[in-house]
Amino acid sequence: MADTIQVFISYRRDGGEDLARLLEDNLKDRGYSVFFDVESLRSGAFNTALFEKIDEATDVLVVLPPHGLDRCKDPNDWVRQEIAYALKKEKNVIPVMMRNFTFPDQLPEDIDRLRYMNGIAASNEFFNAVIEKLTHFLKSLPVGGRITDEQLQSAVKQGDIQAMNLLGLRYELGSETLVANQTQSVSLYREAGAAGHPGALFNLADVYEQCSKDLTLLYDYGLDSEVDGMDASRARVYLSDRAKEYYALSAEAGFAPAVYRIGNLHEERNELSQAFECYRNAASQGFPPAQNAVGYYLMNGVASRPDPTAAIAYYKKAAENGYAPGAFNYAQAVELLDLDAAVSMYRRVAFGEHAIPQAAYALGVIYENHLNDLHSAVTYYHIAAKAGLEAAEKALKRCQDTLFSKSSAAHT
Repeated sequence: MADTIQVFISYRRDGGEDLARLLEDNLKDRGYSVFFDVESLRSGAFNTALFEKIDEATDVLVVLPPHGLDRCKDPNDWVRQEIAYALKKEKNVIPVMMRNFTFPDQLPEDIDRLRYMNGIAASNEFFNAVIEKLTHFLKSLPVGGRITDEQLQSAVKQGDIQAMNLLGLRYELGSETLVANQTQSVSLYREAGAAGHPGALFNLADVYEQCSKDLTLLYDYGLDSEVDGMDASRARVYLSDRAKEYYALSAEAGFAPAVYRIGNLHEERNELSQAFECYRNAASQGFPPAQNAVGYYLMNGVASRPDPTAAIAYYKKAAENGYAPGAFNYAQAVELLDLDAAVSMYRRVAFGEHAIPQAAYALGVIYENHLNDLHSAVTYYHIAAKAGLEAAEKALKRCQDTLFSKSSAAHT
C-alpha cells in the first residue's frame, strides 16, 4: 500500500458513518489507499492534519445522508470545512448520496459547487454495483495495479514459481484473456509444487479433493488416467488420499491454509483434539479462518475447557483481519457486554460481497428491542428477509404493522 492517501472519505457521524466505513473497507479491498475521516479527530490541533490528508488525496468522497448538509450553514461545521477545502484545492470531489438525500435550496458559497459535481446514489441492497460505479468516477488507480496474464507468462518462462502458481489459478478459473484450461492449471501447479511452492501444493490438493467429490471433474483436470480401471468407490479413496498427501506437504512447508484444511479433515472424522491443534497452529500464523475456529472451540469447550475471554480475543483477531464470520461471532460474544461494539461489528458484515444475513437480522433485533428505533429495524429486517431468513420476514411484518398502527393513530 502506498504511503500517500488516494481517497479521503468525509462523512457526518449522524447517519453517514456506516456507509463511510463500508466504502473504506471495499475500496481498500480493491487496492486503494483510503483515509477514513474519524470524527474524533475533528477538533483543535488536528484540523491541520485533516487538511493535510485532503492535500495528499486525489479523490474526496462526501457521504450525504438525509439532511446531511443542513448544518453547513455554520462556518465552523467540519463537514462544510472539509468540502470547502477539497473544492478549493480542486480535488475530484464525489458526492455519495444516500436514500432520501436532497440538496438544500441554498448552500454557502464556498461549497455550492458540490451540487454540480458528478455523484452516485448509494444503495445497501446493490452495494457491489455502487462500488463498481464509484471506481469509474475515481481518478486514483489501485495501488500496484493488476499483474497481466502476459506478465505472468513471461515470468513463468523465466522459472518464477510464484508466477507458475498464479498463472495456474487463472487457467483454472479463466481470466480476461485466458480461456479456462484446468489441465494446464494442474500442469503448472505440479511444476511449481515440485519446486517447493506451498501454495501450489495446496491448490493441487484442492484439485484432487474436488475430483474425489465429483468424479466427472477428472476429465476436465486431465486426471482420469490416474484412476483408469478403478471403480467409483476405489477412485474416490485414491483421490482423497492424494489430496491429503499434498495438503500434508503444503503444511510441512508452513502454509497456514493447508494446516487449517488438515484441521477440517480431522474435524470431519470427529478427531477434535487434532483439529484444535491444527487450528491453533494456523491461527498462530495469523490465518483468520483458523483464528475464528479456535475462538469457537474455546467458546464452546470443544476439545478444551471453555474460555470465553480467550475466545473473544480470537474472534476479535479474525474480525480485525477482515474475516466476516469472525466479526459476526465477535459481535455475538460481546453483545451483552458492549452493545455499541456489537452493533458496529454487525454493521461491518451486514452488507457487501461477503455479507452475513444473520448480522442484519441481529441489528434488526437490537434496533427493535433495545434502541426502540422501528424504522432502522425495518431496514435491517428487510435486508435479512431478502436473503431468505424466515424469522426476519416475520419480524419485518410485525414492525411494519406496528409503524402503520402508530401512523394511523397519529392521523385520527
